[in-house]
Amino acid sequence: MPRIERFAVGSIDCQIVPDGVAMHEPDGFAVGVPVDQIRAALTARAQDNGQFAFPYDGLLIRAGGRIALVDTGMGAEAARHFGEPAGRLMDSLAASGITAGRVDLVIISHAHLDHIGGLTVAAGGGRVPVFARARHYFWQAEWDFWTSEPGLAQVPGELADAARAHLPPLHQAGLVELVSEETEVLPGVRLLPAPGHTAGHLVVALTSGKDGALYLGDAVLDEANFAHPSWVSVVEWNPAMAVATRTALIEKAITENRLLIASHLAARGYAERADDHYRLRQVGAQVPAAR
Repeated sequence: MPRIERFAVGSIDCQIVPDGVAMHEPDGFAVGVPVDQIRAALTARAQDNGQFAFPYDGLLIRAGGRIALVDTGMGAEAARHFGEPAGRLMDSLAASGITAGRVDLVIISHAHLDHIGGLTVAAGGGRVPVFARARHYFWQAEWDFWTSEPGLAQVPGELADAARAHLPPLHQAGLVELVSEETEVLPGVRLLPAPGHTAGHLVVALTSGKDGALYLGDAVLDEANFAHPSWVSVVEWNPAMAVATRTALIEKAITENRLLIASHLAARGYAERADDHYRLRQVGAQVPAAR
């Protein structure tokens, strides 16, 4: 049974939607940093085989009588090849009593495989959208990058293949909504630009009364990014921009006292300044490390 973690941001109802976990080698997490230092920073994720387990989570939002899903996980098909035991987002939705037909909006933080793999399924020799009645929101720059061959030529083959598989069926079905400025998509739910990890990465700001939260997508990849905000992974599209965006978002969260949620964080929490870096004061359940 997937873990069901539900919480409120004012009148906005939120729920972590686990897609499972995936294993990674430490050297790709921080380019140019000695691997022993990376291992020490990620020690809570360490596995017996020397790899590190990262949770893959989406976010379910209920606001204004409608349901939005932020990110769709790796998808069961891709997980069999790249990342089991990930690919379980639909099981998590089912455990919460949510069917694909009940989702009104799908918001994609960015078009990496582990965020778009659950968008479509194979059917009749092609692919069809899973959330067939939902409007699918992307930042314009993100959509343009991942639907152009010049953009796809800049990324690893498995990421390009995922974009070619999952994005065109959404366009063909007329489900795509593109935004290029801050946009409120549900009451208290706004999309904000956060480029760097990818060309058009976005984050989701939740505001209700005095309460606020930020879903960071992959602007922060691990709690270690608070202690080491300048660390960048091998998959950053623009490393310098990724660091600037990450720092700006953390500062925004501190100034506005916003709860932070992200795809790969072990728990949500509040950022705090600590000398020349930050730390995350965790709240809610900690994701158990896979063994």
